[in-house]
Amino acid sequence: MPIWLIEFFGARDLENTFILIALMTAPVWVAMIALPDSKYVRGIAQPFIVTPIFCFVLIVLLWKSYQASILPEPMETATYGAARDFAEHPITFLALFCNLQILNLVLGTMIYQKARRSGFRAPIELALCWMLGALALIPFVIRLLVRRKSLT
Repeated sequence: MPIWLIEFFGARDLENTFILIALMTAPVWVAMIALPDSKYVRGIAQPFIVTPIFCFVLIVLLWKSYQASILPEPMETATYGAARDFAEHPITFLALFCNLQILNLVLGTMIYQKARRSGFRAPIELALCWMLGALALIPFVIRLLVRRKSLT
């Protein structure tokens, strides 16, 4: 199905899905930043607990797209142009964005767990991870080294 057709008839649905994906991990992030000592947060903020929950959203997105026959055509060649064209498709973009949110949350929960084991809170690093992803590792590693904590 042409991209313009999807965007014309599904603009509201695409926008709502984007907002849902952007905000779906927010409760976990806010809890890790604002309530790091909560027993509930310590239990739920683990990579192998939150990841399957949010992967379900990705599976539903892909399944609904498959049922509606709006998935993009597979790439024929592995070139930059083909990859760019593939990523410009609205459903592919939403799937990639959902993956990015999940990966950032996995990294954030790992930072949260490591900071707890090391005896400190990491709200700045967690906020950076929420917004910038892996770049949050730089200040977190520096903080661990300054405190003479193990990186493993």
